Amino acid sequence: MENNYFILNPAPAPPDKEQELAILFLDIRNFTGLMEAQSGNTVIQIVRRLFTAFNQIIKKFEGKVVEIAGDSLYAVFGLQTGLKESVNNAYQAAKVMFQAVSLYNEAYDEPYYGGPLEIGVGLHAGKVFVGEFGLDNAPQLSVMGLPVNVASRLQAKTKELNNDLIISEPAYQLLAGDGAIAHYQTVQLRGISGGQQVRLAGKPYSNRNQSNLDYLLAISG
Repeated sequence: MENNYFILNPAPAPPDKEQELAILFLDIRNFTGLMEAQSGNTVIQIVRRLFTAFNQIIKKFEGKVVEIAGDSLYAVFGLQTGLKESVNNAYQAAKVMFQAVSLYNEAYDEPYYGGPLEIGVGLHAGKVFVGEFGLDNAPQLSVMGLPVNVASRLQAKTKELNNDLIISEPAYQLLAGDGAIAHYQTVQLRGISGGQQVRLAGKPYSNRNQSNLDYLLAISG
């Protein structure tokens, strides 16, 4: 009897559509140290609390979380709106998420554990392919394209450039002016050819002890 390991679906899903979206990547700092020092269940509870709050903020600004993996969150804006509105929504969502982190730090900071919780965010915009894809008959939102890679690399670049919010120049040009000072810079992104024009729109990471795991445990409740 012949074994057929690969069977093509006779009724393939509709093709992905091309759409202009704002793309946001977020990363929690010091997650590796937390994983090394604490039980898996403890880490899961911390991440769930944080990402539950972030998801609510993203939804408020008409965005959608595409994926959560470990210490990272990936969301898109503009599935139902125009590009300019979606970029502004993504930027406002990022600002509110930073504010939420600040509230955590104000509540649990110096008197108890002395170390701040910090996040890094990369924001980009461009044409991507949007559809549904999933294994075992569980289709999920799929967003693919070079702009996704660029947004991810921008988030990673926040560590190197010591700035917790980096926005690509194309996305920045679509933002409504709010008086914020954003330093212009050309950077090289890993795996992306050519220089990328970006704006450093956040603030430097704290110089205080970022490895204080007890602090992160405190904010988990």
